[in-house]
Amino acid sequence: MVTVLLCTYNGAAYVRAQLQSILDQTVQDLHVVVSDDGSTDETLGIVEAMAAAYPGRITILRQDPPTGSAERHFLKLLVERAYDVPGSTETTTVDADPVQRDINDAAPAPEQRSADGTRVRADYIMLSDQDDVWLPDKVEKTLARMQADEAACRAAGEANASILVHCDSRIVDRELREIAPSFVAYQKMTPSRCQLQQLLVQNNVVGGALMMNRALAERITEIPAHCVMHDQWIALVASAFGHIDFVPASLYLYRQHGDNVLGAGKGSRIMEILGRFGLGRKDGKTKAEMDAHSQRVYREMFLQAESFRSCFDAELSAKQKRLLDEFTAIPKRSRLGKIRTILRYGFTYNLFHRTVGECLFIQ
Repeated sequence: MVTVLLCTYNGAAYVRAQLQSILDQTVQDLHVVVSDDGSTDETLGIVEAMAAAYPGRITILRQDPPTGSAERHFLKLLVERAYDVPGSTETTTVDADPVQRDINDAAPAPEQRSADGTRVRADYIMLSDQDDVWLPDKVEKTLARMQADEAACRAAGEANASILVHCDSRIVDRELREIAPSFVAYQKMTPSRCQLQQLLVQNNVVGGALMMNRALAERITEIPAHCVMHDQWIALVASAFGHIDFVPASLYLYRQHGDNVLGAGKGSRIMEILGRFGLGRKDGKTKAEMDAHSQRVYREMFLQAESFRSCFDAELSAKQKRLLDEFTAIPKRSRLGKIRTILRYGFTYNLFHRTVGECLFIQ
């Protein structure tokens, strides 16, 4: 079975279309877990109506207290194994553990169970934002690549390999009119860069694009103290302990609008460079503001690496530990030392000018 974890928060304007697109997939052995983070609009009413219309296919969770962010929300569901759904024939609405826990507490809440105590085991887990729209064959094509990768791993002696497969998307506006046919091209991403040292610096896996097998999902047993985004964290886990593969096809519509938690942006390389110095920016940010933003990004990047080192210390190889130690030591080094470490260990960006900027601005 494939379980789709769909996180919602005040998504009434878009959630019906997204949920319908998931239910209409060509792969029907699929269950949707909709987890709401304290919506105050009509989101839950819409989801409840759809759950009634599709009995047995939708489970509803309410986060109480709310997690407060997309990364915490998705990771909490993975830690608590919310992808294993109640096994009764009727949709079960389940409240999250009402006891407030620190978001960094590794202990998962007790499993929620259906009336007979059974749960249906998920083989594959996908993530969904509330405002995308999936094309009908998104699950089918991603699953086919996943199962081919699993077969190849078994043939190579990896019987229980942790695997992540992700795809491209089309960027659309509020009304689903196309802005760009490829998110990857629009963002100048390089999916082939999936080594640990590369992903520490630059993520290229989008949460709404990914599928993970159970072996990978089960490696996520605690919410890190610091995490830039849930998709980057999952990509780091997959890179360190398994494999990442990419389907070069746009299998869903990424809706670009003013309310996105994360949005897509495009610009020429020249404008990207000028923008870093506060020149020609549409948002009016100055160089000082851009400097402050860059330092926040770098600080979170290093804190995330430290959390990763701490969370997986017992599983990391000596080589991986050294790589992480070298990365987190960059801020303590001189400018020349920073540059040497970045280049020696491959802590680089996919484009030359971005790596130059990293070497110049990283603190």
